[in-house]
Amino acid sequence: MKFLYLTNSRLPGEKAHAIQIMKTCAALAADVSVKIVHPRRFNRPWLLSVVDLQKFYKLPRDVKRKSVYSLDLFNIVPKLRFGKSFAYKFVFAVQTITYHIALFPLLLNSSADVYYTRDSLTAALLIILRKKNTSTVIYESHRFASSRLGLSLGSWLVNKLDGIVVLTNLLAMRYLELGMSEKRIAVVPDAADVHDFDRCSKLEARNYLSIDENIFVVMYVGHMYKWKGVDTLVEAATQLTHNEQVWFVGGTPEELPRIEQLTNKFDATNVHLAGYVPYRHISTYMAAADVLVIPNSGDSDVSRFYTSPIKLFEYMAAKRPIIASNLPSLREIITHGETALLVEPDDSHSLAIAIQRLRLDPDLSSRLVDSATSLVNEYTWSSRSRHILEFVTSIVNLSDD
Repeated sequence: MKFLYLTNSRLPGEKAHAIQIMKTCAALAADVSVKIVHPRRFNRPWLLSVVDLQKFYKLPRDVKRKSVYSLDLFNIVPKLRFGKSFAYKFVFAVQTITYHIALFPLLLNSSADVYYTRDSLTAALLIILRKKNTSTVIYESHRFASSRLGLSLGSWLVNKLDGIVVLTNLLAMRYLELGMSEKRIAVVPDAADVHDFDRCSKLEARNYLSIDENIFVVMYVGHMYKWKGVDTLVEAATQLTHNEQVWFVGGTPEELPRIEQLTNKFDATNVHLAGYVPYRHISTYMAAADVLVIPNSGDSDVSRFYTSPIKLFEYMAAKRPIIASNLPSLREIITHGETALLVEPDDSHSLAIAIQRLRLDPDLSSRLVDSATSLVNEYTWSSRSRHILEFVTSIVNLSDD
C-alpha cells in the first residue's frame, strides 16, 4: 500500500504537529510505503542546521519526503512597525494558496493508494482532483470549525471523504452531527515513544541541567499559548514556597516575552524559562522534574473537547506524577486519583494545592506513576499506526462492497 501524506507544515518545525506528523509517518513506514509532501519554507534560525530528521525526531526509520514550492513571506512580518496581526493572516493565506497551487501537477501525476492529510483545504483539493475509484482520501481532523465558511467546508467534506481520523470521541461526535457515517470515523489519540523516556535518573538529569537536587521542580513542556493554561501556572507559582520551582520548557521568541512580563507582574521569582529545547533533549528535562503539569484552559473548545496532547503521553512515559486540568478531552485518557490529579481549569489555587499535595504524599505520587506507566503502553506510535491502517483497510472494504 502506498501512502502520500500531505501537510502544509514546515519540516523540521518547532511545534508539536511536526513531531506528530513525523512520528506517525515513521510508524506507518514499518508496514506501508509512505512519502510526506510539504512546502519549501524559510525555517527558524535554530532549525536551519537540521538535515537529518530521523535523528532530530528520534525516529525508528527514515521517511521519504518531497518539498513543493510555496511563497513564504513570514520573515517580513516581524520587521513591520504595525499591523502585524493582519500581516500574519495575509502572508499565511498567500503561503497556503501558493502551496496548494503547487500541489496541482503533483497530484495529477501521482498514483498513491491512500492520500492522507490533516489540512481541510488539502482534503478538499484531493477530493476535487482524485481519479475516481482509484484512491482513498483520509482527513485527520484536530479541531472543529467555528466559522460559517469552515462549517460549510466541513459539511461538504463529510459527504465526499472516504474517512476521517479524529483525536477524541468528542470531536467524532461533531462530525457525526454533520452527517458523517459512524463507519467512516476513527478515534485515534496521539501517542509517545515509550522507550525514549525514563532513560536517565532524576539525579543524572539534574546534574546535566545544573538543577539543585533539593529543589522541588514542577515542569510544563510545550508552547506558551493562552489556551495551554500557562498563565494559570505562572500565577500558581506565586503560591508555592521558595524551594519549589516552576520550569517552563519550550516556546518561541514571539511567545516568551509575554510569559516574562507575566512573571514580572506576579513577581514569580521561582519561575524558570528554559526556552526552546530540541526534541532529543525533552526526555532529559522531564526526568529532572518532580511533577509534570498540563494546565490547559477551559476557555477554549480545542482545549476542552478536541486536543490529545503528545505531552500527556510523554509525561506518562517519563514516570513522573501528572497534574492536569479537569477537561473532557483529557478525561478520555486519564482518571482523577488513578493516573493523574485533575484540578479545576484556570484556577491557580487548586493547581498550587495539588502540587503541594504531591510533594507531601510520595505514596500517592508513586501510585499515579505506576498506573500511568501501565496505561501509556497502549498509546505508542506503532499502535497508533496500526489503528490507522486497520481503519483504512475497513474503508477500502466498504468501498468494495
